[in-house]
Amino acid sequence: MRFNGAAIKVLREGRSWTQKELARRIAETGHFSGFTHQRVEQLERSDNASHRVICALCEVFQVRPAAFFETDD
Repeated sequence: MRFNGAAIKVLREGRSWTQKELARRIAETGHFSGFTHQRVEQLERSDNASHRVICALCEVFQVRPAAFFETDD
């Protein structure tokens, strides 16, 4: 399994949220003291994320961690 940052963009756009809106929502989870839209942009292009980021994303999007991973078949 590997992290798929593009899944963040799909979920975000499906809710019509901007990167700035997602950053605000992530910051409100309490997992981070601040989170920027630049960090969201970076995550959407990434193939790696920390456990803390994944937990915050799961909370914001109300999904399981598997939503952000691809299986290597």
